[in-house]
Amino acid sequence: MVARAERKAFYGIAEIADALGLNRQLVTAWRRRRSHGIPDPDGELSSGPIWRGTTIEPWIEVVRSQRDSPAQPISPEFALKAGRRMLRVAALLLEEPIRLKLLSQSLAEARELLPIAEDAADDPLGRAVRAVLSPLRAPDPGNLHRFRRKVLAELTQLETVVDLAAESLPEADSAG
Repeated sequence: MVARAERKAFYGIAEIADALGLNRQLVTAWRRRRSHGIPDPDGELSSGPIWRGTTIEPWIEVVRSQRDSPAQPISPEFALKAGRRMLRVAALLLEEPIRLKLLSQSLAEARELLPIAEDAADDPLGRAVRAVLSPLRAPDPGNLHRFRRKVLAELTQLETVVDLAAESLPEADSAG
């Protein structure tokens, strides 16, 4: 359970993010996608969803314990997902004109993977995935042309990601 000094009667997205040491956008994305087992809110206000402490604090503890446990290797499926999301970002950066709304959405989806990749084991696949995602660590791309170069440069690690992930995935049936 959350330490007594931290207990709150109600939590919003900001309080959950603070309790987990994450950014609000990530918690919002988890809720929107119904991922990471986040409970349904107990209510909705014009300012957003709210949870009773008794609803959300057990979930916060589970997420904290998962983050505090020894680093786990990245799954091949997660590695390939990271590669797909970064390819989507790269493709949008190569368009002229750049569609900023789609780029922003793709960046948000790719950034959701950063905490998982950062907490993963320091093995070859983990290092390759972190390298592919590394341009996303900057909070704002700023100069899109410079950002494009960074993204494209790190996509060279995608071959390593695919090769290492393929070693762990079952062989695809080539008779088709």
